[in-house]
Amino acid sequence: MRRVQAQRLPLALWDYGGQGPVVLFLHGFLDGGRSFEDVALSARDFCRPLCLDWRGHGASGRCSKDAAYHQLDHLKDLVAVMDELEEGGDAVEMVVAHSMGGTIALMLAAFAPSMVKRLLLLDCVGGYAADAKTQLEQLQKLVTHFRQPVRPFRTFESRQAAEERVRQNNPGLSVKGAERIVRHYLQETKDGRWEVLLDPRLRGPNPYRLPENHWLEICSAVTCPTLVLAPEGGYMFRIPTLQQRLEKIPHCERQDVSGVGHHVHVEAPEVVVGAMRKLLERPA
Repeated sequence: MRRVQAQRLPLALWDYGGQGPVVLFLHGFLDGGRSFEDVALSARDFCRPLCLDWRGHGASGRCSKDAAYHQLDHLKDLVAVMDELEEGGDAVEMVVAHSMGGTIALMLAAFAPSMVKRLLLLDCVGGYAADAKTQLEQLQKLVTHFRQPVRPFRTFESRQAAEERVRQNNPGLSVKGAERIVRHYLQETKDGRWEVLLDPRLRGPNPYRLPENHWLEICSAVTCPTLVLAPEGGYMFRIPTLQQRLEKIPHCERQDVSGVGHHVHVEAPEVVVGAMRKLLERPA
């Protein structure tokens, strides 16, 4: 584990070694960087995988009570981490990002195209859109949530119990997939139970959901080679304008993955590794 962004909120970066171009992995909401571990262990034959824990997740720092865990906060962290890596001689050649991590990576690729040289998105082509009425309702929910006490995450009597809970929350997730998610997700408490490595304040509604025309503009501003893994049971198919977004990204290819749900990196790590090889062969 390396500590990055020490002058801001310290974040954990898991360095799996290996030779070749640096690849930065970004996990989804309420996950952790080391859920990519099986991908990273295979991919280090041809690259150097670095897996980030977002703020409030895993071994990364927790925010003070006056700070936030919104997507724009993660975006600022990502900019700072990538700049720090480049200054230290570890410039990122490709970003591999799942779900929420994919949304943040896509935004960065549009807002600062020179920072993202290649982009591999796992079940993500941006966030869900909202019209003005829906956005108003989101902010109303946010204020209600803010005024309520913070509820801790539940604890578990065993790792197996945690894996079963993850599978309940993600219908169709395999036993092996749940094990890969939970593997580095827990720590033992003094009373012998297991708690998740997540700040309870991560819970709550996303305060800002962009309108669809904004997402289409974001997609059109992405200039790097982009490969989207579209798992058969993925969340990205809930986006009504999915095909339009894909067509807006200038250098984008979609690869369907059959028989797999949202967590493609733990269900089919070999597919992700193959996609990484394919994308690294394309000129940045």
